[in-house]
Amino acid sequence: MSLWVILLLAFIIFDLVVVVIVFIKRARGGKFSEHDLKYMKERWVEVEMAFRQDDFQDAVIDADKILDYALTKKGFLGNMGEKLQAAYYLFSDLNGVWSAHKLRNRMAHELVDEMDERQVKDALRKFKQALFDLGVKI
Repeated sequence: MSLWVILLLAFIIFDLVVVVIVFIKRARGGKFSEHDLKYMKERWVEVEMAFRQDDFQDAVIDADKILDYALTKKGFLGNMGEKLQAAYYLFSDLNGVWSAHKLRNRMAHELVDEMDERQVKDALRKFKQALFDLGVKI
């Protein structure tokens, strides 16, 4: 066998090993650690408390942060918009997740005098469903 054939076989074997490792890591990325689940559940309690105290802005922003944390733990990279685009196939209501995230952006970047309680409640429900879709049962 020539040196080129041996190198080609070595590269093919190396590529196959890398592909197998990637699939194993993706399969493992499907579950959160107990620490991660506990952290997200505790943070969600804070979201609900903020909502009950009419602190709608903190509730929505913190819910978005929890979803961002979960997506990061699942291996998605980038800002929240990039993570949502990459993880689109995981959500049962992608449009709902986007609308909740857009509400978060408005609250974080614009002066919002009054928030509609119904709108905030709906956004929190959508964040909660997105977390459930990822495997976080709050």
